[in-house]
Amino acid sequence: MAQRAQGRARALPGLPGRPLTAGTPDRLRKGPTAMLDYTGRTAVVTGFASGIGARTASLLVGLGARVIGVDRPGAVAPAELTALLAARIDADLSAPAGPAAVAERVDGPVHLLVNNAGVAATRPWREVLGVDLLAPRDLTRLLAPKFADAAAVVTVASQAGLRWRETAARSRALLAAETWGDAFALAADEPDIQRDCYAIAKEAVIVDALTLAAERTVPGLRANTVSPGTVQTPLLADFRTAMGNEVVEGAAAWAGRHATPDDIAAAIAFLGSDDAAWISGVDLPVDGGYGALVFTMMQSAAAEEAAR
Repeated sequence: MAQRAQGRARALPGLPGRPLTAGTPDRLRKGPTAMLDYTGRTAVVTGFASGIGARTASLLVGLGARVIGVDRPGAVAPAELTALLAARIDADLSAPAGPAAVAERVDGPVHLLVNNAGVAATRPWREVLGVDLLAPRDLTRLLAPKFADAAAVVTVASQAGLRWRETAARSRALLAAETWGDAFALAADEPDIQRDCYAIAKEAVIVDALTLAAERTVPGLRANTVSPGTVQTPLLADFRTAMGNEVVEGAAAWAGRHATPDDIAAAIAFLGSDDAAWISGVDLPVDGGYGALVFTMMQSAAAEEAAR
């Protein structure tokens, strides 16, 4: 695992066939190992035991980071990955006390928080809202006193949250809930939230990142999200159940494959690095262009409707 992570780290910055110009930053002239350097930095990765979290943790270790892995009690992680961690924290992020339990045990300064832990729409709606929205919201703020200068937060959203601009008011209402109970009470009165809890949670974490970036409530903090499409992880079977096999495999057929966890990990590592120092408040689609296809199809459908 460590060797694979290091190999991936060396491959990430490569720009084969592209000549360096006089304007190329010094860090690029020094060669590929000069980019995405996490030496001496601490990263916290939630949901590290499998899938995107495991590959992200492994990649960050390979780039020199001191990685603290967070996952639910009993989650089985690859032994070789666990051996590379600075620490493992077991916490139930589906419970209101989970984020505080994590924040209490993390030793700072923290340079990067990766809010990756998540569950699919096949789980009860309260669990989905808790793990996918409320836990990252709370953990980000609870860790604020431990963030290093110019720290970064990268939260894993989803292409399911594509409509976040249209639903921002609802997202802000959920994010403004003081307690998990308040958020659940709001959702209990809104059947749409219960039915579409996964998409709504992902819309809201995108809005939360933009809000953090815009309001600068944590000085110097950069906040971004990545929005994968379908990814070849243990959760893919749950997405087939929730979305239908035709939808899931249709996306892969158009793109040529499902994303791999490494595809998403590379984007996370970039956004958390100094090479992305001027990027904040961005939702980065990491979907092989599928979101662009959906957008053009929606535009075409709207144009056809308007022409009738």
